[in-house]
Parts: sequence; C-alpha cells; structure tokens
Amino acid sequence: MSTLVIGAGQIGPHVATLLAERGEEVTVATRSGSGPEHPLVTRTRLDATDPSALDRAFADVDVVHLCVHASAYRPDAWERELPPLERAVLGAAERHGVHVVFPESVYAFDTSGVLGAAPRIAPRSAMGLVRASLLERRAASSARTTSVVASDFYGPGASLAHGGDRMVGPAVSGRTVRPLGRTDLPHAWTYLPDLAAAMVAAADAPDGPEVVLAPVVHASQRELALAYARAAGRDEVRVRAVPAWALRAVGVVSADVRALAEMSYLFTEPLLVDEGATILPGTPLVDAAAAVVDLTRRDVVAGR
Repeated sequence: MSTLVIGAGQIGPHVATLLAERGEEVTVATRSGSGPEHPLVTRTRLDATDPSALDRAFADVDVVHLCVHASAYRPDAWERELPPLERAVLGAAERHGVHVVFPESVYAFDTSGVLGAAPRIAPRSAMGLVRASLLERRAASSARTTSVVASDFYGPGASLAHGGDRMVGPAVSGRTVRPLGRTDLPHAWTYLPDLAAAMVAAADAPDGPEVVLAPVVHASQRELALAYARAAGRDEVRVRAVPAWALRAVGVVSADVRALAEMSYLFTEPLLVDEGATILPGTPLVDAAAAVVDLTRRDVVAGR
C-alpha cells in the first residue's frame, strides 16, 4: 500500500515514522519540503490546495493522511483555510480512488456525556461549527474517508497543547503548572503516538466506519501534571488554575485568547470517552509520561 502524509506538524511526523518503522515507504508532503528523517521517508513539496499538484501526488497513492493544521487557533483562520484545503484533497481523492484519513478533534461532538462509538455532532463553539462542516463534507464525498477523533493531545510534539510543553516544563522543574479551568475533573487525553497508531489502523481496516475514536486515557489536569512530576523524580506538583473568566476578560481585546476562552467548556466540565469504543487501547499514563519526560531531558542535553 502506497501512503502519502500531507503535513508535518504535530501529527504527520508520528504517522510517517510509524509507517517507516514497520518497513513501509512513505512520502511526506509539505509546502516547505520538511518532515522526519528516515531512510524510508521521502520528503517533497506540495501545495495541497492546487488540484493539478494533488493529481500528480495522488496518481499512485492508496492512502492519504491529511495532517495539516490552520495557521492560527482562531475560527476565522479555520474557516478561511480548512474548507478549501479539504475540498481540494477530497476532489483529488474522488478522482483517484484514494482513502483519506483525517485526525479529528472532539470540538464538533456532544461532550455533555460519554463520547461513544457513534458520537453525535453538536458543536458548541465557532471552531466546533467549522469542524462539523468539515465532517459533513467528508460524509458527502464519494471518496472513502475516516475521521479519527482524538481528545486533547499530549506527548512528543504536543508543544502548544494543554497537556504539552506548557505543563511538562513546570511539572518536571518544580515550578507552578497553570492549566485552564478546573484541575480536578476527569479529562480524556490522547497520546500523539497513539493517535498515529489509530490513524494507521484505520487506514488498514478495509471496511471501517467513517468516524472512529482514537485511544485515550482519563486523568484530571492535576493528575497529568503529577504524572510528569513523578516521571522526573518529584513526589509533588504545584498547580494553580487559570480561571475561564480571566480568559474571557482578556478575550475582549484578543482574538486568540477569545478563541481559547470559547473552548474552555472542555476544561470546566468533565470530558469522557468510552475507552471500550476506541479503535486501539491507549498507552498507560505512567508509561507515556515517562517517555515524554525522557525525551524532554534528551532535548535539553542536546540543546534543542
């Protein structure tokens, strides 16, 4: 099976590396030609909004993992950039009979209860509305699509995520961790290597559903921070939350903070996913936290 990974942000490198490590040749396409270094990974330049460029790229491809992020975490950027991108990719997939696998978030879905195998679309934010429209377009396409729904990211490469570097650094160094919202609520987290494994598994499944759940673990924000601290040899962690009202206040004058505040319901309410309904089991939190801390330390030693 020939595989193309479009995008080299948080997710694409994990997907490409996983495929390469199991002995498959894979092409990573980005505007800049960047991507992970591996003997079985070919890096190339691609404008994924250009139909003729996509036709050339899709000519001998069976599966495409579309791992492109918008340029900013704001609904206006998502609305401007993501629908045209997906229309172009789905059009090429329809012309060439290619299966497209998407990483998806929980934003479009009803999270008032436990997210299960057939999640109900019920967006509660402007960015959720964008995600819902993308899911609708995928469902209407004649191309085969699979959307792999992940919860909040953590793990290698999750630099800007709530459970990423902004939590890891303070937790392992003894400084105060400052998460958003409530720190004691159960929350579903998706380890980035697990998301990559789920996307590859979805591509391998001949007749899988259009929407599948990525692996998760459940832990409060305090528990996740404590897992990082313990992996670094610390018995305790200091946590002081940033209240959602503070974000809303700053959001009056900042579009970026306003977008973040609009998503704060995910951290002021429980976020629960049926672990029995996920496509693969999640990596245990203690193992994932240890891997993150070990990588962080190696990056520090290497001066990265």
